[in-house]
Amino acid sequence: MKARLLFAALAAFAAACACSPNGTTALDAFVKDETVRLELDGVRVFVHDDTFCQLSFNRQRGSFRSHTDTMLDYFVVELDVIPQAEGDTAVADVYWSSTDGERSRKKITLEAKRIKGDLIWLCDAGRRTAAVVRVLE
Repeated sequence: MKARLLFAALAAFAAACACSPNGTTALDAFVKDETVRLELDGVRVFVHDDTFCQLSFNRQRGSFRSHTDTMLDYFVVELDVIPQAEGDTAVADVYWSSTDGERSRKKITLEAKRIKGDLIWLCDAGRRTAAVVRVLE
């Protein structure tokens, strides 16, 4: 009985975070959610919350950043070019805070899966690195 309850709780958690069982981002759920965030290997590692986070954008550097007010927790996506249409690709460096210090993934190709207003949904071909960023002008 306990095993069934544990399995049900884990299944509910996986569904709630839109995780895929193979460690990749579930694209259908990813593009429907307009929350600025970073997902790695199917797990949300940073979710922007307007109540205690801030956004920044630098067009010249192609840099998007979301961080907590203390600046201890964050993610940064630096693109070689800002996608203008769905399907456009950009080479990116991604940085984020973790309990082990700053982590990164460099020289990855991200594709714009969706663009709506000032939001861009980016994901690599393997669906291991995904981010929703906001263009601030």
